[in-house]
Amino acid sequence: MNPQHSPVYMPNLPKPPHNPNDADTIADWRKQVRKALLAARTDMPGEMRIPAVAAICRLLKDVLASTDLPAKARVGFYWPVQGEIDVTNVIGAHIAKGGQAALPVVTARHQPMVFHRWTPDTTMVTGFANIAIPATQADQEPVVPDVIFAPLVGFDQQGYRLGYGGGFFDRTLEALGFKPVVIGIGFAHARLNTIFPHQYDVPVDILITEQGVEYFGR
Repeated sequence: MNPQHSPVYMPNLPKPPHNPNDADTIADWRKQVRKALLAARTDMPGEMRIPAVAAICRLLKDVLASTDLPAKARVGFYWPVQGEIDVTNVIGAHIAKGGQAALPVVTARHQPMVFHRWTPDTTMVTGFANIAIPATQADQEPVVPDVIFAPLVGFDQQGYRLGYGGGFFDRTLEALGFKPVVIGIGFAHARLNTIFPHQYDVPVDILITEQGVEYFGR
């Protein structure tokens, strides 16, 4: 699906660095862009946010139903924080059709996350960084997802993602030993020309905003 032309909330972002080959300069620029995009996501007017979220969830349902994805896929998703797009209704519908879902759990700083099964009846408790996790996760075997939803702080034209800077997502993908289908989910205003990716960065496979669906990677 090609992105559609619709009004996009435009944040005020810092200009790209003059020296894109300097690691410290890039790191500082990413930090400033991350801060600006997080503020923009929180401050996005309701009259723009509500229809944008609805459009994203409709597209996400269509993608999950695609024959390109495993039937009844195990989907690793996220519990929404800091203005992230709430996809729990999409996940609930996926489970109702026979799919499975799991939430990431942080076991320790600088360690990969593990995924534990979730259903709409799962009791939640507060985990790392005050993010909700399944209450029974300590008694569960980790779930290995076929598909992972990645909330995007920012993203670029090549599908590279700008996250929160903690490195949890990248470490988790590496620890899985294989690459699940990664679906990046974000608002169109978070698009950048480039995030100046590192050599080890991998683009998302599918990118969904309110303007449409784009495919990268595979």
